[in-house]
Amino acid sequence: MDALSIGDLLRYSFLVLLAAYFQLASASGQQDVAVNAEIVTKRYSSGFFPVVGSYVEYEIKLTNAGSEAVENQSLWFLLTSENNKTHSNGTYSIALIEPNGSRNLHVGPFKMEEEGKHRLLAGIEGVPFDYQLDSFIVYRQDVIQAAFIAIPLIIGGAGIVAFSLYRKRKPKRV
Repeated sequence: MDALSIGDLLRYSFLVLLAAYFQLASASGQQDVAVNAEIVTKRYSSGFFPVVGSYVEYEIKLTNAGSEAVENQSLWFLLTSENNKTHSNGTYSIALIEPNGSRNLHVGPFKMEEEGKHRLLAGIEGVPFDYQLDSFIVYRQDVIQAAFIAIPLIIGGAGIVAFSLYRKRKPKRV
């Protein structure tokens, strides 16, 4: 192996620095945009609990965290289930969000086709995107109905037992 001369080392060092400079220069020419998404509300068409065959809708707040406007971008959402029977999606257009600006977006409705764990995925092509994945459990309608009948009966029965035990205790004599 030949040892490199000082001139060769300086020449290679200069080329490395020059390549790093051009990478930084080209990166600074790219758009400085980033979008944050936050779920503001989530509504189930079936009421408080999500059940098979019902729908879910979201209100999403999009915030431009970059220093340049977000223009003419496509935002996609996908509601999927563990067994992939639920596979509902939508694409939404973002016309313009100014730097540090925000916009609310109505997303859905997405139909829930099976029971089990569901999650809402989202993304934008070519733009840094910060989104907290949303997941929830979808129940069968009969399970929810049984719970609404059983829970009040259990609470009522516990109350009756507690009251009867209270009435049977002997009063303390002083």
